[in-house]
Amino acid sequence: MRWSANTRTICAGLLALAVSGCANPIVRPDVVIGTGTPSGAYYPLSGSICRLFNFDAAEGERRCVAEIAAGPIANLDALRNKRIDIAIVPSDVLADAVAGQGPFTLRGPDPTLRVLFTGHADAFTIVARRELGIRNVAGLRGKRVNMGSPGSGERLGMARIMTALGVTQRDFAEVHELSAAEQHRALCADELDAIVYSVGHPNGLIEDVVRMCDGVLLDVSGPSIDTMLASHPEYERAVIPGGTYRDNPNDVQTLGVRAVVVATTRLSDPLAFDITKSVFDHFDDFRRLHPLFAMLSVDHMADFGPSAPAHTGALRFYRERGWVK
Repeated sequence: MRWSANTRTICAGLLALAVSGCANPIVRPDVVIGTGTPSGAYYPLSGSICRLFNFDAAEGERRCVAEIAAGPIANLDALRNKRIDIAIVPSDVLADAVAGQGPFTLRGPDPTLRVLFTGHADAFTIVARRELGIRNVAGLRGKRVNMGSPGSGERLGMARIMTALGVTQRDFAEVHELSAAEQHRALCADELDAIVYSVGHPNGLIEDVVRMCDGVLLDVSGPSIDTMLASHPEYERAVIPGGTYRDNPNDVQTLGVRAVVVATTRLSDPLAFDITKSVFDHFDDFRRLHPLFAMLSVDHMADFGPSAPAHTGALRFYRERGWVK
């Protein structure tokens, strides 16, 4: 087949365009934030940070994206392996990563982790079948209990609470490792006696399981929990107000963790400064982006907590504002 000169010119141009397109690599965003599942609060937190950062950036100049992760441990692994630049993790998981303990024992301590700011508090929440007649975490002995999915904040918190109570998995009738959605179905199907969440309140999943499956929230309190809190400053006391959920009229005493926005010393000071500035320069807008954020204050978010030092770039922003010395 013979091609005309015009056809040859067109094809040559298309071939050059195709080769050029293949030769150009996909440009990585300037900031990639590792977050949680879309059903949790970490996902809108990362999305809000990126939205404000991208809003401040000149068009096409810089870009931030959020990346879904399987859990906080996976997030910190991705941060360590340079696949992401920022991770959102609970304060207890961060403390273990810094110290190289718990699920990070084999990896060893990570002295490079740095905090940009903290977010909302998540309350450790255990929901049990009402018919069991138990009101406290100590009543779970001999029951069918979900420990939380591997690598989740729920799993770490549950393990630490069990240690504080002197309880082992052998003290339960059954032990499961289900995700939040799976445990919901299992409790309603009478395949479990108790399930666990680490969430802000009110929460839609808990509302459903209380309403549809007659669940009751358990206190996570007592002298053993007091001792645990005294030795683990990454946790804080929390109260789920009575009446938050139907047929749960009493305050529930429990413990909580803070969502922490964390990077490493690898993140440049100017970039850490700009990310922090984007959030606090539009703080009223930020607080409107999710119901959990409406309760946050500047003092709360600029309190880095005991788990890791503040990033020097974020610290420069706070000092310029006169919020820290």
